[in-house]
Amino acid sequence: MKRRKQITRLLIAVLASLVLVSGCTITENISFKQTGYHYSDFDFTVEDFFIAVLEDFSEFDPENEDIPLMDKAIGDFEKALQYSPTTRNVGLKKLDEHSYEGVFEFSNLQRLITDLGAGENQSLLDIGEHSMTFFLSMDNYDQLVPVIPFLADENFEAFGPVYNQGLSEADYLEMISFMLGEEGPPAIERSVITLRVNTPKEITSFSNGKKVAQRVYEFSFPLIDFLLLAEPITFTVRW
Repeated sequence: MKRRKQITRLLIAVLASLVLVSGCTITENISFKQTGYHYSDFDFTVEDFFIAVLEDFSEFDPENEDIPLMDKAIGDFEKALQYSPTTRNVGLKKLDEHSYEGVFEFSNLQRLITDLGAGENQSLLDIGEHSMTFFLSMDNYDQLVPVIPFLADENFEAFGPVYNQGLSEADYLEMISFMLGEEGPPAIERSVITLRVNTPKEITSFSNGKKVAQRVYEFSFPLIDFLLLAEPITFTVRW
């Protein structure tokens, strides 16, 4: 029973992570305006496999509630966004059994990350007058943990980057296969996180990612890169 409860917590953590990320395809659009509030919308679709596993293990969780686990995770994320004084018009919606979408407006994205727990001296995100830089590595991973509290859960830590430094992708996926079955590794390998930045002016330069239009920049990375964090996940876009 204890073992099943730990696996349930792990799955909730993995399914809910950055920017809510695991076993799914996530796309977030951030639109910077020249004046006033900026805008963000996102959508993600969870793999059928992970939904089935979550439902299976939730039956053995003594803290099981009537609310589906993914719905609860989404609801908690919505409350966190609403709590920040930098946001307004926050709204998240369930489209079907496997898909969700959300929108919110923000006045200061860097301040939002700070308010969510990264701290005044956070180095995860830097927003300039004409630029945006994101940088995540093992050196500042501890700043991300307060923003996404379940990363500190002892049941997730063993599967996250802190406990898996130096582990190869093949060895990590073998571990997942042992824990979740043979469908686990390919589901994780299919999981991709994509961020699109719509800039108020034409893009002048960028590092990593790609420019898909004069004012649209796109950065994608596989979930496994976050789970291992063997190399920094970083990009910069300027306009």
